[in-house]
Amino acid sequence: MSQTHSQDRLDNLDVSTCRQLLGSHGIGRLAFNAGPSPEILPVNYALHEDSIVFRTGAGAKQNAAVQGQAATFEVDGIHADRHSAWSVMVHGRLAVVDVDSLEGSPEPLPGGERSTLVRLQIDRMSGRRIPPDQDWVMPGRVWYGPDASDLMG
Repeated sequence: MSQTHSQDRLDNLDVSTCRQLLGSHGIGRLAFNAGPSPEILPVNYALHEDSIVFRTGAGAKQNAAVQGQAATFEVDGIHADRHSAWSVMVHGRLAVVDVDSLEGSPEPLPGGERSTLVRLQIDRMSGRRIPPDQDWVMPGRVWYGPDASDLMG
């Protein structure tokens, strides 16, 4: 992976590496405005040319796409065994796409009617990673100290 090392022990990923990581996953998080506060929702997706595409049904994501809202998409991976992690963010505008215009568009994971195909046009993409074998604490874990082992079950 190509990167530029920063002072905070995070590597900035180049666009090619970001695209490779986006293409290797299928579930990410879409952030957009939905009324008085932002929404961040999981979506299963596909990378298609310069777009993230996903299916949705009636609701906030469809409304945001119809309105052409700006949105941010994020996908990440954690490799606890190698003490590394990465995150890729995509910024762009949402749009409704003709379902028949794209072959191989993602199928929705949960049940229900999700016949609207939405595209997030990639206007800007960036990514960062924690290099392998850095000293770090696995996210979501709390160190209680040597006398708190009974709290860990």
